[in-house]
Amino acid sequence: QVGLYPTTMITKALAFLWLLYLLHFTDLTSGSSTTKLGHQIQSDLGTGMKDSAEQQTIEVLFSDVDGTLVHYPGALKDYVGKDGIISLPPSSTGMQGIISAGTLQKFEKLRSFGTKIVIVSGMRTSTLLKRIPYLPKADAYCSEAGGRIFYPCDVSEGTLQFETHQCDGVDTTTFSLIEDLEWRAKMELISGKKSYVGNDLTRNQEFVPVSERDGPLWAYCSELQKKSFVVDTNGYSSCFRVNLNQQTAVSKEDFTSLLNSKPPTGLATSVNLGNIDFYPETSGKKNCCEYLAAKLCGKTASVAMKNTVCMCDDDNDLEMALACGHAFVPGISSESMEEVVKANPSQITVTGGPNEGREGTDATEWALDLIVAKIEGLS
Repeated sequence: QVGLYPTTMITKALAFLWLLYLLHFTDLTSGSSTTKLGHQIQSDLGTGMKDSAEQQTIEVLFSDVDGTLVHYPGALKDYVGKDGIISLPPSSTGMQGIISAGTLQKFEKLRSFGTKIVIVSGMRTSTLLKRIPYLPKADAYCSEAGGRIFYPCDVSEGTLQFETHQCDGVDTTTFSLIEDLEWRAKMELISGKKSYVGNDLTRNQEFVPVSERDGPLWAYCSELQKKSFVVDTNGYSSCFRVNLNQQTAVSKEDFTSLLNSKPPTGLATSVNLGNIDFYPETSGKKNCCEYLAAKLCGKTASVAMKNTVCMCDDDNDLEMALACGHAFVPGISSESMEEVVKANPSQITVTGGPNEGREGTDATEWALDLIVAKIEGLS
């Protein structure tokens, strides 16, 4: 009779029974760490995630990077070299973060379930390409607030090659990337074509100066420069950033006025780490996620998004957090996010902060534990 039950079904059944044990039963050693873990998972799932009647499975996990997967502790030296902690190279602005080996391993477990992984960040493309070896292996990598999308592919001659950081239980197979040119064509209607020169996967050309770039996005960028705003365009093709800390000729009031103003037709804006990002209105994390959910799941975006979750922390994640089936927040980075969390307790689960008793990489790993438990419960 054993032949009637495939191994995968037996494995799923055993996993589900183990989950039920964790969630609903107490063993003879009441108060043991295993029992406490089960009760904590039950508690955190109960306060947020939609029940299985609404969410049949989790097909895609979208994840922000800075403040979500990668953290920037005040005393970085206390973490460098610590067991299970991986230090990333400094960004173009000098920021250096950390990610845990546990984070990479838990993402690998999610991939083993068949869950698609999408990294979606506001970071410039040049920074993303440097960080990929330190990030979870994904089915898609998105930079510039979702304006550019790259997929892993087999290594071919003349292309950049990537290998995930050496870590037990993590796939370190070397791969290359290919850009989604269909998505890029939509962005080029506003960002133009010249801004991609020198910022592609070949890196064999010089960047085109803003003054020579085409498209409404760069026309507005030039307009801001004429008003004495310092504009960050380095490593961007479909987005540019205005950083308050970089301003030398405009006041804080001028910056706030820009923040509160409506961008020109065809453009959108969001706040990321205290900076203002400008990009095509067809871009943004929410639009990027909807496009990829439909593409990866083979369904309409409205249907596919119901079976997705995301991990995030900042203002530029808000629309994404509300559009996905559920959102996990390892740490709240802004007042706006805090307000949205309070207003949507059934939509968003906070896993880190003073009230949660954990932060940084611990909060990230707990969010991933909850997602794993949810998937095992739905299997």
